[in-house]
Amino acid sequence: MDKLGWHSLGTSFACPCGATHSLPIRACVVAPGAHRDLAEYARAHCGPHAFVLSDENTRAVGGDAVLSALASAGKRITEKVYGNDPIDATTALGEEVRAAAGGCDFLVAIGSGSLGDLAKYAGDKLQRPVLLYPTAASMNGYTSGIVAVKVNGLKRTLPCQPAEGIFADPDVCATAPARMTAAGIADFLSKSSSSTDWRVAHRLRGGYFCERPREFFDTTTESVLHAAPLVGRGDRGAYKTVLEALMLSGFSMVLAGSSAPASGGEHLISHFIDMKAALDGSPHDLHGTQVGVATIHCLGLWERILALDPARIDIHALADSQPSEESIRACIDADWGPIAPEVQAQWAEKRLTPEALASELSRFRDLLPSLREECKGDLLPPSAVEDAIAASGGPVRPEDLTVPPEVYRDAVLRARYIRNRFTVLDLARELGIE
Repeated sequence: MDKLGWHSLGTSFACPCGATHSLPIRACVVAPGAHRDLAEYARAHCGPHAFVLSDENTRAVGGDAVLSALASAGKRITEKVYGNDPIDATTALGEEVRAAAGGCDFLVAIGSGSLGDLAKYAGDKLQRPVLLYPTAASMNGYTSGIVAVKVNGLKRTLPCQPAEGIFADPDVCATAPARMTAAGIADFLSKSSSSTDWRVAHRLRGGYFCERPREFFDTTTESVLHAAPLVGRGDRGAYKTVLEALMLSGFSMVLAGSSAPASGGEHLISHFIDMKAALDGSPHDLHGTQVGVATIHCLGLWERILALDPARIDIHALADSQPSEESIRACIDADWGPIAPEVQAQWAEKRLTPEALASELSRFRDLLPSLREECKGDLLPPSAVEDAIAASGGPVRPEDLTVPPEVYRDAVLRARYIRNRFTVLDLARELGIE
């Protein structure tokens, strides 16, 4: 994996964008026997007392190997093992892990998704090193500097110190359900849409943007598209390819200082579904699975947006057709009940006055020809993403998700309200495209 940053872990460098980027992660291993690399790293760089977090499923898959290796490295171990039920990462659970790990020198999470986020949350609060041992190639958060947790019921991505080391064994990850690896492929390919959201948000609203994080995706996307059908056939080399791509995707977020390169409108749709599930008790699917279906939708929106004829964009008619602020507030209240104030606060940071909206639409109209060229390097055809997810064994249609159809439809229409980040969902609505 001779990529920008892969050989520069733990370093900082100046960037033409004016920022000084850093990759504080000190070790990232994707190889068979990665549990031994984790233990050797802990022997050399961590204190004597390890706090090891897992659940019953991930403990059964990787626990014995990791715990035995840590013990052989002379580490004393305190364990926290959750049950079989899926864990929903919240700040309350993060504080629970923080309290349990308070007397330890470093934290180790065996698992994916929420377990890694809880360990990173607690490690950041305690200012202790965190080591991750993934058990599935299901998402890109292992190497990121954020945690995805619910704060007062609202799904948020909070900044945190990245894990100090990530040690992934492709053979272990290959034992995870195929749907989880398909979710990882979908999560990675979503960057085609989210990186476009980030670029266009910069052009229209002036937020921070840097080309450098995108370099992590150069040639990597083609590798994942090639690996997708091989994953569907159980090829172990393909799992290694997917894991490496997910690690690089996480690096891009660390470099950017936010999740923006890897989380756009497609992630808001998934977050909406997860929040509804927690609030209403409705079912939800894997994060990456939901993201994949939403990515196909969002890439379709980008195709329609960039195909518009600037001469036919009627700014005043579009501005007049936007929903009123009163109707949006009523919609948020109806959707979110007790957590509506949190959502209202997010929307208030992003909404535009009618005058500002007309100005943004005018700016978009003027920029559209150049945006078509600028976004060529980011975007994939929706059909390419759909084919790759399907070949890896994942769902590509909303009706194939374990999500009520009406919840998915609501998410497509109203997920833009739940976060202050400008995405294709906002631009499409401003342009009358749904």
